[in-house]
Amino acid sequence: MASEIISGLNSYFTFRIGSELFAVNIGNVTKILGLTDITKVPNSPRYFKGIINHFGDVLPVFDGRIKFGFTETEYTKNTCILVLVVEIEGQPVNTGVIVDSVEKVLIFEPEQIKSAPTVGKGFNSEFILGIATVQSEFVIILNVDKIFSEEEINLIIAVE
Repeated sequence: MASEIISGLNSYFTFRIGSELFAVNIGNVTKILGLTDITKVPNSPRYFKGIINHFGDVLPVFDGRIKFGFTETEYTKNTCILVLVVEIEGQPVNTGVIVDSVEKVLIFEPEQIKSAPTVGKGFNSEFILGIATVQSEFVIILNVDKIFSEEEINLIIAVE
C-alpha cells in the first residue's frame, strides 16, 4: 500500500455505527461483504468477533460497535463487514470491521476537515483524523492505521 497515494485522495467512504456517521479514506476500503458466519477464536477479546474465509485467506473480523464503545445490538439486514487495508509494521493487511450500515462516498477538501477534538485524557482521539460536516451532521473521519492498538495488531498478525 502506498501511503502517499492514499493520503492524497480526498474521497471518503461513509458508514454508520449506531446513529454516528464515520468515514475512512476510500483508498483503505477494499470490499463490502454481507454478514457471514464468523468462526470464533478462543480466549480473544470481546470486540474481536473471529475469522472468516475470504477467498482462501483468513480475514480477522472486529465488531465496530464494541471497538468504538457503542452498546451491542442485534445485527440487521443492513449490517455488513467493511474490508479495510491497514498498514501494520510497514505491510498492508486486510481486516474486517462489522458496521451497522454503509452510506456513500463523499469528497472532502482538506480545508473542510477540522482537527479532532481534545476532550481530555480519557478520550482517545489518536485514531480520529478529523471531523467534517455534511448537511449539519458531523462525520468522524478515521485514520485506519491508528485504529488498532498493539494488542489488536498482534491479534491480526496471529491470524494472518
